[in-house]
Amino acid sequence: MEIEKVLVVEDELMFREFLVSWLTSEGFIVGGAVGTLGEATELCQRNEIDLILLDMDLPDGEGIGFVEEQMQRRPTTRILVLTAHLENYPVLRLKRSGVMGVLDKGETSGEELRRAFEAIDAWRTYYSDRVERTFRSLVREASAFYKTLSPREEEIMKYFGRGLSNESIAHRLGLSVATIQGHRRNVMAKVGVRCTPELIIWAIRNGFVLRKQLVREGVNP
Repeated sequence: MEIEKVLVVEDELMFREFLVSWLTSEGFIVGGAVGTLGEATELCQRNEIDLILLDMDLPDGEGIGFVEEQMQRRPTTRILVLTAHLENYPVLRLKRSGVMGVLDKGETSGEELRRAFEAIDAWRTYYSDRVERTFRSLVREASAFYKTLSPREEEIMKYFGRGLSNESIAHRLGLSVATIQGHRRNVMAKVGVRCTPELIIWAIRNGFVLRKQLVREGVNP
């Protein structure tokens, strides 16, 4: 295999240890095993990594942001995502991001990991069945959010889903409160909800907000 050195980015200690053990038994070099994006960024800046095994929901941020930064640092990096977040929005973002593969964290066996590595080593993508089903269903849905929401509305939906006020979102994004109010009205109409609690529930169910984000914001998930 071309792939030799692998970085594991996973905050759940037991699962991280399982991945390290599996990689070692398969003959790969573990270039690092860390639990935060900050540690992963530091390691990637200092070392040549062939493949990154990446969780999506980490204590210091979303894995997708790290993907975008790493692809700018080293466009040839191969990234395989292991995640329990396979709702509509995360699947769409991962498909858009350029990662080489996405696996269902709750259902991945050592054998599927091996198949994913073999595909990615040959520069082929590998997505688990659940990821493919979610994506196909989203594409077939005539009113799917990505067909109606603008990129700006998708971005702001993440704040709506965290229960932030119009004033707080306006301050964070450098926009006027009236602009955020307008976006909120438009988004609610497009996704078919009638009030802010329904909007929060819709955003969470579709994966615009990840569980650790809610914990960081002090919202009860």
